[in-house]
Amino acid sequence: MSDNDRVLISGAGPVGCSAALYLAKRGIPVTLVEAAADLPEDLRASTFHPPTLDMLDELGVVDKVIEQGIVCPVWQYRDTREGVVAEWDLSVLENDTGHPYRVQCEQYKLTRIIVAELQQMDNVEVLFEAKGTGVSQDDETVTLSAETLEGPRELCGKYLIAADGASSVIRISQGIEFPGLTFPELWLCTSSEFNFEDHFENLAPIAYIADPNFWFVFVRVPGLWRLLLPSRPGETAESLVSDATVQERMQQVCPIEGDYDTFHRTAYAVHQRVAETYRRGRVFLAGDAAHINNPLGGMGMNGGIHDALNLSEKLVKVWNGKAVDSELDKYDAQRRPIAIDYVQQTTIRNKAMLEETDPDARRRKHDEMSASAADPKLARDYLLQSSMITALKRAEALA
Repeated sequence: MSDNDRVLISGAGPVGCSAALYLAKRGIPVTLVEAAADLPEDLRASTFHPPTLDMLDELGVVDKVIEQGIVCPVWQYRDTREGVVAEWDLSVLENDTGHPYRVQCEQYKLTRIIVAELQQMDNVEVLFEAKGTGVSQDDETVTLSAETLEGPRELCGKYLIAADGASSVIRISQGIEFPGLTFPELWLCTSSEFNFEDHFENLAPIAYIADPNFWFVFVRVPGLWRLLLPSRPGETAESLVSDATVQERMQQVCPIEGDYDTFHRTAYAVHQRVAETYRRGRVFLAGDAAHINNPLGGMGMNGGIHDALNLSEKLVKVWNGKAVDSELDKYDAQRRPIAIDYVQQTTIRNKAMLEETDPDARRRKHDEMSASAADPKLARDYLLQSSMITALKRAEALA
């Protein structure tokens, strides 16, 4: 076997790491490349849906994720005026998944768990401070050009998985368009040790709070509550994370005496985009490099991990001569329609529900949601969709 007989993976986030571990455990040599000096401590994604937990179980890491997170068997849709509109009990999925609950665990904990395993494996090379700058390929190999501390370096392999984020250098280098939209508002994510559960009756660890003028989201992670809030017209990223704005916004969520202590603040733009193709020859896009969406519903990271395992399974078949190259075309055929028709539409609909301004429309939606949550069959149907199980089943039926 030559040094080129390996899979290159650009980006050591949850998607790249999951693909690397799946492939390496099945005997395929992997080089995992990360531009940062260490694993990024990205705090955006923290929700692991039931089928994703099933996949992490297959990778052998789910127990460690659960140990470092919070098991959430229920989540809520609330209204600032009405309180709890619907409480969704994931136990109704007990016959559909081995993990009928969500787990709240910051995504960087998963990458640390996986990289610790990868670094013990003889068929894995993990390179930090190696930034991909371009890609070339021929009928047999693909070459990733990278800037390293030692200077330019060319890494060669049989395939390349681009898990290098929304601004993917690899996607751009391949001339793959990334159509979609960017929301006009910025979003603020901040965290605090404040016990919001003492001030909101029966507050679940995950709660979406609807309001036509001021919606927000509560997400519990170990030791902290995270809040997600939209900006107002005219606010910039700098002004949104300022002490004055953060304190004013959190006081609006829950008025208290004095100031809130916060542990991190991030302002970011939110997009809905899907790449025009997930494959260009020996190059494959996965995760944010392939699709990005608003975070309402926690589908971005989960969808990316679903990409990683879908693609990796096919690569193993082709690598081992159990399938021909056209098997890899099924990755695009299965995963891209899910991003367009399911994830994008669901997350846009989630946002629209939270900020609905028409009182009659709000009432109808709330009544429908409350009735669905109270009916075991309707609740299961809804949770199969919101937990992404329906999407995975649909993808299996494609191609």
